[in-house]
Amino acid sequence: MLYSLTGGQADMEKSILDGALLAVEEVNTAGGVGGDPVQVVIFDDESEVTLSMRGVHHLCRAEHADVIVGGYTSAARVAMLPAIHANESLLMYPTYFEGEESDPRVFYCGAAPNQYLANYLEWIAANLGRRLYIVGSDYIYPRVLAEAIRRLGPSWGIETVGESYVPMQETVFSSVVRDIARARPDVVVSNVVGVSSTTAFYTELYDAGFNAGTLPIAATVTTSVDLAQMPTEVSTGHFMVATYFSQVDNDANRRYRRALADRFGQHRSHAAQVGAYNAVHSVCLAAQIAPSLTPADLANALLQVQFDGNPEGVPFYFRSNHYSAHPSYVGQAEAGEYKVIAEFEPRPADPWWARRVSLAALG
Repeated sequence: MLYSLTGGQADMEKSILDGALLAVEEVNTAGGVGGDPVQVVIFDDESEVTLSMRGVHHLCRAEHADVIVGGYTSAARVAMLPAIHANESLLMYPTYFEGEESDPRVFYCGAAPNQYLANYLEWIAANLGRRLYIVGSDYIYPRVLAEAIRRLGPSWGIETVGESYVPMQETVFSSVVRDIARARPDVVVSNVVGVSSTTAFYTELYDAGFNAGTLPIAATVTTSVDLAQMPTEVSTGHFMVATYFSQVDNDANRRYRRALADRFGQHRSHAAQVGAYNAVHSVCLAAQIAPSLTPADLANALLQVQFDGNPEGVPFYFRSNHYSAHPSYVGQAEAGEYKVIAEFEPRPADPWWARRVSLAALG
């Protein structure tokens, strides 16, 4: 396991690790893999992308890990990839992300943009407005997602009227809020990452006189972990898209939520955490049928297994491109959690969707 357990990303990534550790406990309680318990080693990259590669080398060489389950931000994933290849290992990446990547040593346990952004943009245009202002942390995911919105938004009559990017861990948004007021959008799309940054942005927008009724935020990264740090009057009424919310109504999620509470106490669940949970279960199912624990054999076996306990409410499995299928949901913040207000059917991942569709539109 490779996560940020200290530093600015710690609140979020500790909660993702909890999903992975819960899966390990479930597998071991059921007898482990081939009668042997799953063993876990953990590396803390301290919220520093520069340490992510070092973490992979340590886990593979010093700890002899068979598979890495980890990474939250796309910046961390990209930093890990050279080490994953150098050690001929596998990475189970839990987070929905910007797509536009296909790596034979990565299994993508979260969604690609065509699995959540397409329906979300159509929903935003129909329910909130068509003039969008995009705010993001300054790294790969927010910038690529904004590019997709600019390219595909006109299909639903959407116009991007402004963009702002801030460094990771930024907590001062006064100039961004002023520019939003100048642009007068109908909706703010927030791709701001990190609890401190997200809380600061929502709070400054609220203090400037905006709320969900006058200027709704349609987020892609504001999870229940972020909401927990905000006064409810700041977050209430704003929106988020995800492949999972804690209030999703299905038997697998009810079991998952009970297990989280039993193991960790009062706990907030979210999509990346569920991705880590599904990742561990999938690896263990693959290890049961693989002829050996070499990365090549595990990779082949991962394409043959299906995990039916996915809290998203659909069976979890990988296609030949190493991506997985997901439903998507729109949630509205209420009392520090998200109430599900729209649901969309699962669709296969198309990691190059934004570029392919925009090129087709150009003829």
